Parts: sequence; C-alpha cells; structure tokens
Amino acid sequence: MDTEIELKYLVLDDNIAEKISQLITDLNLDVEQSSQATKVLTNHYFDTPDLSLRKQDIGLRIRSNGTALEQTIKTAGKVVGGLHQRPEYNVAIDQHFPNLSLFPSHIWSSEHIVEDLQTDLISLFSTDFTRQVWLITLANGAKIELVYDNGSVSSQASGELKSEAIAEIELELVTGEVEDLLTFAHQLLSRVKVRPGIHSKAARGYRLAQGQVFSYQVTPLPLVELNSRGNLVESFAAGLDFSLQNLQQLVDVYIAQPSLTYLDKISEILALLRHGFWLFDEYLSEQAKEVRDELSYFVKSLTWVDNAMFLKALTKASGNYRKKIEYSQQLIEQLDLEKRRFPEPEQVLELFYSERFNQLQLSLLALLVQQDALLSDRTKPELQEFASQALQSSLDNLLSQTDLNAPMNSEAYLVQRKHLVRSLLTGCWFGSLFDKEARLTFRNPWLDIEQGISELQTLWILQQQLNSISDKPAKLANWLSDKVDGLLLALNSSLNIATKVTPYWRL
Repeated sequence: MDTEIELKYLVLDDNIAEKISQLITDLNLDVEQSSQATKVLTNHYFDTPDLSLRKQDIGLRIRSNGTALEQTIKTAGKVVGGLHQRPEYNVAIDQHFPNLSLFPSHIWSSEHIVEDLQTDLISLFSTDFTRQVWLITLANGAKIELVYDNGSVSSQASGELKSEAIAEIELELVTGEVEDLLTFAHQLLSRVKVRPGIHSKAARGYRLAQGQVFSYQVTPLPLVELNSRGNLVESFAAGLDFSLQNLQQLVDVYIAQPSLTYLDKISEILALLRHGFWLFDEYLSEQAKEVRDELSYFVKSLTWVDNAMFLKALTKASGNYRKKIEYSQQLIEQLDLEKRRFPEPEQVLELFYSERFNQLQLSLLALLVQQDALLSDRTKPELQEFASQALQSSLDNLLSQTDLNAPMNSEAYLVQRKHLVRSLLTGCWFGSLFDKEARLTFRNPWLDIEQGISELQTLWILQQQLNSISDKPAKLANWLSDKVDGLLLALNSSLNIATKVTPYWRL
C-alpha cells in the first residue's frame, strides 16, 4: 500500500508544458530525463449499479498504458485545500475487467462480500488523457513528481454520452516533507494560471454517470465543530480546515453556476475565516498574521456583495417589494442603474482565478500542515476559558452599541449590525463547545435581529433611492414608512427577548 500526498490544480492557462519547463530552468532544478516521456492513459472506473464502492468512498479503476494493465483501489482519505491524501493499492493484471480477489482482504469492511461485489461490477465511466511527467529534485534533495494531464472524462451510464474536459496539474510528494511540496507549489502558482482541484477525476466521472451537478446547500451561519478536549492550536486549525473546505466548495459551485447567493456565502465564509484570526490575534505567529492581512484584502474586495443582495431583494420579480416599487417607473430605472454598478460574474471569476487568491489558499493550507506555525509559543489559556472570554467580550461589545432603556431607531440598528455579525461569528467559532439547547435559546433571538436588520438595510436603500428621484408616489412613501415602523417594533421586541436570555457560556 502507498499513501499519495498530492496537490491537484485545474489548469486555466495555455502552453503549460513550456511554462513548467521554464520554471524548472529558472529555479535551476534537476529533472530526471527518463521521467519526461509523454504517456497516453486510459482508465475505466467500475462500481456496482447501486454504487456500493462509492458509498464507502472507494474508487476502483483499471488503467491501460500501451499494453500494460493495472487495477487500482483508492480507499477513503482526506482532502484539505486541494491537498489529497488517500491510501491506494495497485496490482498488475492481464485483463480489462477487475479481479477484486487480488487486492488485500483487509480493504473490505465486514459488510462487503467480495464475491457479490465482483459479480455486480459494471463499467461506469472512463478517463482518457495525455500525461506529461517531470520528476523534479529540489535543492534540499526532496523529490516531487509534477504531472500535467490533458484529455476528457466521459460516461454512457445513462445511455447518453456525456463528457468533460480534463486539464489539470498534480504535484505528488515522492520523498521529503509536505512543506517541500507546498513551497514548490507557491513557486508554480507564480507562473501558471490554475485553481485548486478539490474533485478528483473519479468524482467528476461519478457526477457525469449520475447526471449530477456540483451543489452546495445554502444554510445560515455555519458552526465550527470543535473538540472540547482540544487545545487552542487544534481548535484554530479545526476552524481553518472547516472554513477552507467550505470556501473551496463554494467557489467551485459559483464557477459552475455564478449566483449572487453563492457569492454572498463565499463572502460570509471569508469573514468567518478572518474573524478566527481576530479571535486568536493575541497568540498569532508572524506567518499567521501575514495570512490574516491577505484575508482582509479579499473580505474587503467583496464588501459590495451586501448591497447587491439588498438590491436583489428589492428587484426580484417574485419578491415582497416588486409590486410596491412598480408604483414608480423612475424608481425601477434607478434601481436597475444601481445594479449595473456591481461587478459582473466574469470580473468575480478573475478574482477567484487570480494568483493572489490561489496563494492565499495555499498559505492557509501551509498553516494547517505546519500547525506549530499557527500560534506563537507563549503560554495559552485552556480552550473553554478562552472561548468563554471571547464570547463574553463579543457580547459586551455588542451591548455597548445597544440602548436598553428606550426603543432603538433605524440608524441605531444599522450601526449595531456589524457588532452583531461579529458576535454571531464568535458563536460560530466556539458555540459547539457548549450545550446545544442553551446555545440555540440564546442565539435564535439574535439571529432574528440580524435578519431584521438586513431587511431594514434593504428598506433604507429603497428610501435613499426614493429620495434621489423626482417622482415620489405618496402610496409607496406611506407604505415604506409603515413597513419600517412595523419592522422596528418587531426588532425591539426581539431585542427585549435576546437581552434577557442568560448566555449559554455562563450556565
């Protein structure tokens, strides 16, 4: 058995082989000449009709390279930030159909009966590509295999031929440390336009065979799952791991289906990531501080998304506001003009395809791999104590912006919003360490307030746009005033409830 440790990148560039060769020359690296032969590879992937292997995160293929045949099984592994680690088993065979009995018996779990699996196997999809390989020796002696695959993945499982292009680079660590792999990847990203590949060729093939599309279930603010017995370093790493995986999944979905809703979640996840760096700021290493600053750049790059979401709520054909704004054609035209000021999806994609965004993700991955580089060596408090202090500090900051002696007006709530979001993000980082029922009892009223303030922000934008036009229908102005008054009443009621609930970290 071998365990692959590799980085995968989807290629968005031309003349890849030339650029790779030039990078190797510029860095004065050694390359084994025998490794540079071009290969034409065909892989057929197999499973049962009910995807028994897939359900166990097992991939089974037969690869042909000329006349040579090899069957391979890859078992469950881990993918973090494009870094793939999966155990694999390879066996030379002399036929084009798998023979499962040739693999070690310990691969199979108790529910697997190898004979039954063998009987039910069918071919689901195939990958056909040209492979160019460079076996590179770094200055410190570490060896990295750089592979460029160019071809397609295809399936006729549904009776209709479906295919997708393959253009990807894989960096596999042959000898050395994972840090060596990451260092070389940083150098590669400066020369080649790519983005992390979080889905293997097999995953893409299964998707084609099943007629699926990459999707992401949009939910409220996510909660980081922490181990209550963990320490600060482990908890920070868990939050980075969770956030980075969600970020890359969302970017993948946005690229496939550009949507303001997905972009809003990307902005939210970036904010969650950066908030973690703020929470641990007192203990951050210098390396981590540099990553925090880069995160701030991308959070700021997407600050416009909030207003775009508010305008979307106003102009959505099936939304609550559309019929009201139709009282004024001038207002509709003004809102449409405002929408056109925001970046187009093509511009957003350029941001996600940029070297800077790739380097950020790789730097986050480096912190996860080198966890001793996450936080400084200074003495750190116990996790539960640290979490309770962070939650209390966040609540104190929020309450300092809250007038508990009189009903708050629109301006006060709009000012409060950023403090509320920060408090909720702190809860996302540390809430899992405490009782779930108590946490929900405390958080739900504040989540209601955050949703109410978002609606208030939408109404405020509508009011600003209404003030900027000469055609101001009285009916719309009166409705807007009544709507704001009703919303403020509901917000003040929720605030009264929220401030009377005992914080769950004090119980």
